[in-house]
Amino acid sequence: MSGFPLALEHPWVLVLLAIALVCTVRVAHRSLAGQPREIARLTLWLRIVILVLVTLALGGLSLVFRGKGITVLVLRDLSASVPTAEGDRIVAEISRNTGKLDTGNRIGLLVFGRDAAEEQPPIEQLRPAGATSVIDREGTDIAGALRLADSVFTSSHATGGRRVVLISDGNMTEGDALLEARNLATSGAVIDVIPIEYVHDRETLVDLLRVPSEVHPEEPYTIEAVIDSDLPDDARVQLYENDRLVEERTVSLAAGKNRIEFPRVQSEHGRYEYRLQVFPGPGRDTLPGNNVGFGFTMVGGEPRILFVGDPASHGELLGALASARLACEVTDPARLPIDPQGFLPYSAIVLANVSAYDLGPDAMERIHGVVRNLGIGLLMIGGPDSFGAGGFRATPIERALPVEMDVRQRKTIPNGALAIVLHTCEFPQGNMWAKQIATAAVDALTPEDLVGVLLFDGLGADRWGVPLQKVRNRSTITGTIRALQPSDMPSFDPTLRLALQGLVSAQAVSKHIVVLSDGDPAQPTQGTMDGLVQAGISVSTICIQPHGGMDTGVMKLIAKETGGRYYRADDPRNLPQIFFREAIQIRRNLILEEPFVPRIGVVTDSIRGLEQEGFPTLHGYVITTAKPLAEIALTSHQDDPVLAHWRYGLGRTAAFTSDASTRWAQEWIGWPGYETFWAQLLRSISRRGGGEFLEVSHTIEGERGTLTIDAIDGDGRFIDGLDLSGRILDPDLGEQTVRLQQVGPGRYQTGFVAERSGSYLLSVAFEGEDLTGTVTSGFDVSYPREYRYLHADLDRLTELAEATGGRVITSADDLFDRDLPIQAAKQPIWEELLQLALLFFFVDIFLRRVAVNWVALLRPVGRRGREPALAGAGGSSIAVTDELPRERQLQTGTAIAEASPGTPSRPAAESPRGKRGDPAKEPEDSFTTALLRAKKAARKRTDDHRGE
Repeated sequence: MSGFPLALEHPWVLVLLAIALVCTVRVAHRSLAGQPREIARLTLWLRIVILVLVTLALGGLSLVFRGKGITVLVLRDLSASVPTAEGDRIVAEISRNTGKLDTGNRIGLLVFGRDAAEEQPPIEQLRPAGATSVIDREGTDIAGALRLADSVFTSSHATGGRRVVLISDGNMTEGDALLEARNLATSGAVIDVIPIEYVHDRETLVDLLRVPSEVHPEEPYTIEAVIDSDLPDDARVQLYENDRLVEERTVSLAAGKNRIEFPRVQSEHGRYEYRLQVFPGPGRDTLPGNNVGFGFTMVGGEPRILFVGDPASHGELLGALASARLACEVTDPARLPIDPQGFLPYSAIVLANVSAYDLGPDAMERIHGVVRNLGIGLLMIGGPDSFGAGGFRATPIERALPVEMDVRQRKTIPNGALAIVLHTCEFPQGNMWAKQIATAAVDALTPEDLVGVLLFDGLGADRWGVPLQKVRNRSTITGTIRALQPSDMPSFDPTLRLALQGLVSAQAVSKHIVVLSDGDPAQPTQGTMDGLVQAGISVSTICIQPHGGMDTGVMKLIAKETGGRYYRADDPRNLPQIFFREAIQIRRNLILEEPFVPRIGVVTDSIRGLEQEGFPTLHGYVITTAKPLAEIALTSHQDDPVLAHWRYGLGRTAAFTSDASTRWAQEWIGWPGYETFWAQLLRSISRRGGGEFLEVSHTIEGERGTLTIDAIDGDGRFIDGLDLSGRILDPDLGEQTVRLQQVGPGRYQTGFVAERSGSYLLSVAFEGEDLTGTVTSGFDVSYPREYRYLHADLDRLTELAEATGGRVITSADDLFDRDLPIQAAKQPIWEELLQLALLFFFVDIFLRRVAVNWVALLRPVGRRGREPALAGAGGSSIAVTDELPRERQLQTGTAIAEASPGTPSRPAAESPRGKRGDPAKEPEDSFTTALLRAKKAARKRTDDHRGE
């Protein structure tokens, strides 16, 4: 049966088919349709065929094609350890030897390193040109390349033989190639391998650069380098500290491992990065990528706070922290560290009246990561640009804080209304950008806010493209926005008047309009402008790629007179952030400015000692909602959180929804407890030390690392029984959760993955009987494991070939020999089967629902006129049964039942034309009952006839 051209994916449907066929035959035998015998048999066979077709379609019937050609996929290893010239030579020789292939044979080329790409699909000739695909060469994933080959075989409908030719050194940094090879073998593919053999026997590499993770100011420390050399050599070694050359030596390297030390000492705290560069002698090195080592150390000191905000408006707070011996480093959002390592010198981060727009998504993600994974504290201080009013809803910062930006606990939720005016933008993809940024504005709003979109539709009408409505169904609103087609608006006035009318009647606390245009519509009337001002509706205008300087004047005027902002944006990529900033303007309704005295909720470390005398009056705050697990230390007069904190990951975070400036906290500034309050609050969330008792070290073997922590107290005794758990942040900001187990006196260990080169950050929280805190450290993986391979792995290549019945070959061997399993391809035909079943279904309906005088149709033409017609006086031989009068349906049913091929039918007697029976004598039976009686009579006559 292997050559059978059909295949059924689900054979069990044949059981259902058998049951259905039995039921169909039984029902047909008991049918009261009263059809002629031949028609009844024909409709029965039609139903059987329909059942068979539908069942085979459900069972997945396919046509099986067995090709005669061979498809070869050449997989070329382009990882950094493989000599490129040798790979080029092998591919070029294969191209020459195969030449132009016969019909049915095809050859393709895939290239791979850490990832894989299809360089050339299977065609009739292999191109010898060098690879053009961009891949990551700092790793080798043969398993991924084999998975791609299987996908290409399937997508190219490769029938006949399938062969993979793997050109590689056999070294792998990730993946299970043997498992993927076996999977390929099950699909009928064979793997032949062409080894690229080499031996780097004149190699010099940096095996290790060990830098202490943390030291104190003025404490001497040593940087230790281990350099591995195959041959004795004189090499030049350079040490860089924070990208500044601090020492250069010429060292004599012996064959094997060489240890070199660099003494260092620092007087100021901070993070110090080191790079060691080795320059071997001429001809003494083949892989320059492993001639470098990286490391860093933290020089500790007093705990420091990273203060992000305006120092001019927070001078009193910064002075109070300085008096409390809390060193603050003030910065603005644009100067935040660009990588997580830059946050290590700080124990806490303060965001003082800073908006999400100012921080940007990348900075928020970094802050969230270092809080969660490194245990750095986070405090947000309120103001008009903070919390929900600052656009922090649905951001990583909101996830870290103990409060939510949406207001849920109030019976009356303050909301805002935003109207967006879209004018067609006459630059490439202008309308696409307009709709995209309008969607971004919707995403910034809460479900209780109102939003609407206005436009000039090109049919001479200014209208609401999205009527003003609550943002409760974002997907519907954004879908409507994407379908809009803004046209060239002649004047701002009609659209702004529509926006004014809609916003005036809207139930919203704050109302705002954003206009996107190139500036050429006519200026709105003064009456419209006065109406906007009187209604307290601000208008911000965004002018993008205007036609000239004159076009910007109207939009500047609109923004100035209504209290909005004017933007000039020549780069469309800046528009989403601008619209986000404008959308959060309506979140000003979350600001409640009225005096109140904070109420004490839970006495926590942040307010301990201050609860007896109480707290001074505050004059405003941003409304938020406390998260379920948050501790609420202070609340407002309306039970909204004023001070809340909780633990998030390894860090602690707090939210103070009022401010620390003269706007809302003027009475706090002169309060005697002002300094104590802020100092206790920051110390309660700051990363806790204790790491002076713990010594962190690590080792890296391949792509696995071992983390070791030795715990020794001040008297030199081992500290046993500690609970140590934490996280490791890799160079791609990926997180690994680790839990260390005690393996000896005072020693704790765990393993981790170190696949990527770069800096790894570690934070471990420890807890013991009398000891608790957090230790933060880090280390560098200087270069990928790919650069440590110094020879080919022929055994692994042989194992891959043998797993599929393949061979170890050379580029001169015939890749299209016929000793391969034949691979069949399946073409599903369920659509064709269903279409055919549908056709037969309509034929079946026609035969059962239309009354046809089949005798008259089949009678010779010469005799047709002399015989009476079943259908009546008109001589018609076809009638639709549902449309016949009652008497005619009964007569027709009887006539058809009595008719047989070749025998003239007896027409039923008819009532005289124009005469009707006496109504009193009409039968009381319904039409359906009479029809059923006629069918039974016809059935009886048919059975009697068969009995004769």
